[in-house]
Amino acid sequence: MSDRTPSLSESSSDRSDPVRPDGGESTRSRASDAEGRVGRIVRLPGGSTPATLWWELAERYEPYVTLEKDDQETVRRWGFGSIVSHWTLVLLMAVVAGTGFLFWTGWYGPLNAGIWDGYQVSFYLHTWGGVTLAVVALLVFPMYHKFADGHRLLVTPQQLKEQVVITLSFLGVLRYIPGYKQARRTYDEDDGEWVGYHPMQTVFWYVTWFFVIALSLTGFALWADLATDPVWWLATLGFMAGWLPYETMLQLHLLATFWVLAAVAVHVYFAVMPSNVDFLRSMVTGTVEAWSVDDDTRPAPIEDSSDAPPTEGTDDD
Repeated sequence: MSDRTPSLSESSSDRSDPVRPDGGESTRSRASDAEGRVGRIVRLPGGSTPATLWWELAERYEPYVTLEKDDQETVRRWGFGSIVSHWTLVLLMAVVAGTGFLFWTGWYGPLNAGIWDGYQVSFYLHTWGGVTLAVVALLVFPMYHKFADGHRLLVTPQQLKEQVVITLSFLGVLRYIPGYKQARRTYDEDDGEWVGYHPMQTVFWYVTWFFVIALSLTGFALWADLATDPVWWLATLGFMAGWLPYETMLQLHLLATFWVLAAVAVHVYFAVMPSNVDFLRSMVTGTVEAWSVDDDTRPAPIEDSSDAPPTEGTDDD
C-alpha cells in the first residue's frame, strides 16, 4: 500500500470515474440523449452476474438515448377492444372484491333495499361478476392484446434478464439501464413490435392469470358446495368441491384474493408514476407519443470512446 498523495489531475480523474468493487481498467462508451446530455457507461472485466446482465442490456438499449424528442410522433399502442376489456376488468374486480368484502363482514348496507335481500344481491353480483371477470381476464383481453394489438404474451429470456436488472435498479442496487426509457417508447416497424417492454407488464399478467384461475377453481367449488342440486356445468366446473373442507377451500379463495389485490396494487403504483403517466393515458386514448424506427432510422450502436467527458446521464424511472 502506497502513501503517495495523488496529484490534482489524478484526484479529478478518480472523482469522475464510477467507483466499482470489481477492479480492473474500464472500457468507456458515450451516448447523448435528446436534451444533449452526455453519459458514460463503464464496463470492467469480471464482476457479478447482475453487473454482467446490466452491461448486456446497456449495450442493447444505450443507442436509443440518442433519439430526439422532436422526432416523436403519435403511435397507436392500444386498440378499442383492449381499452374496453381493460376497464371492464377494473370494474369487475371492484364489484367482485367489494361483494366479497360484504360476505366477509356480514354488512350489506344499501344492498338491503325493499324486497331485495343484501346477501342474495351480493351473491349474484359476486358469482356472475367472477365468472365474467375470469372470461375477460383469461380469454378476451389476451386475445385483443396479442392478436389485435400485436403485443407479447409470453415472457422471453431477454425479459427475465431485464426483470432482474430493473428490480435491482428499483431497489437502488444498480443504475437504470441507459436508453431503456426511450426503447419502451420506440416502435420497430420492421419487427412489428415495441423495442422494449417493462418486464412487470408481462409478470403482472402471469400473476393475474395464475390467481384468477385459482379464484375460479375455488370459487366454483364453494358455489357447488352451497348448491343443493347444482346444474351440470356448475358441478363440472366445481369438481374440486369435497376435496377439502368448505372452510379450507374458503381460506384458499381468500388467500388468492389477497394476492390478486396485491398484484393490482403494484400495477397501479407503476401506472401512476410520473414517468409512466403517458402509458396510463394511452389506456384511455389508445395512443402514445413515441418514436417509430425501421432499418434506416434505427439507432446504430455507439462506438467506444476513451475521451468521454466525466458526466453522467441516466434515466430515473
